[in-house]
Amino acid sequence: MTENRTQAQFLSSYDWTENDRSFGGYSGITLSPDGTRFKLLSDRAHLLEGTITRHQDRIIGIRSSAPIPLNTDFAVDGVDVWDTEGMAHDALGQLYISLETDNIILRRDLDGTWSKLPPFPEIVSLPRNKGLEALAVSGNGAVFAIPESSGNLHTPFPVYRYRDSGAWDIPVRLTRSDGFLPVGADFGPDGLLYVLERHFGGFGFSSRVRRIDADGASLQTGEIVLTTKIRQHDNLEGLAVWQTDTGDLRLTMVSDDNFQFFQKTEIVEYALSK
Repeated sequence: MTENRTQAQFLSSYDWTENDRSFGGYSGITLSPDGTRFKLLSDRAHLLEGTITRHQDRIIGIRSSAPIPLNTDFAVDGVDVWDTEGMAHDALGQLYISLETDNIILRRDLDGTWSKLPPFPEIVSLPRNKGLEALAVSGNGAVFAIPESSGNLHTPFPVYRYRDSGAWDIPVRLTRSDGFLPVGADFGPDGLLYVLERHFGGFGFSSRVRRIDADGASLQTGEIVLTTKIRQHDNLEGLAVWQTDTGDLRLTMVSDDNFQFFQKTEIVEYALSK
């Protein structure tokens, strides 16, 4: 594994609670370029939109609108919208959502209509509930998707890519190590693909963030920029990468509480210097 050349520095963690039974299960997050406006995706098929308030690099408050249900918002070729895991948007504002169990990616166009990306044999054959977890869109509009499963403990994770030409391919594979599995991804302003990985050790979760050049070598280990201790945070599943006015990068992550009383919805932020 590549040695850390840059190590992310912890900034803050915000424990978010709401008196709403539908609140929770957040496994996807997107942020505006300045990091103030967010969308969260629940694995129970709803979106939550709102704003983050910070003071001296610490999150001090979050405001959100009412949940926006997706399973009544649209119907695409009879798709039952549930187990929604990955979320990303492109520079035009089109929204992409992955359904992990069915291994389908949906796109919401600017006019609000939804469509389904064409199938890809390798994606269709992924195990149920071990499928598409991480979703990201590059600066040129290509959609990248990474499954939670690679087949066995030694097989690299395929990084699937879809382009407007209608073709899928696998431009890169990500090495697998130390029991970490991909759960979230985002392209940073630096053009690199950041991948959030999770490990469950029986007593709690630990997390890791790697970054790779999606246009580079076909097999990559990448650079580890963050590794957390077990139980340092909850079940981090969503990742957004953005840039401050000073040019420093921020890693903003959200945890999936699985609607369990002993877990929590946590917004966590780390800084990466230039």
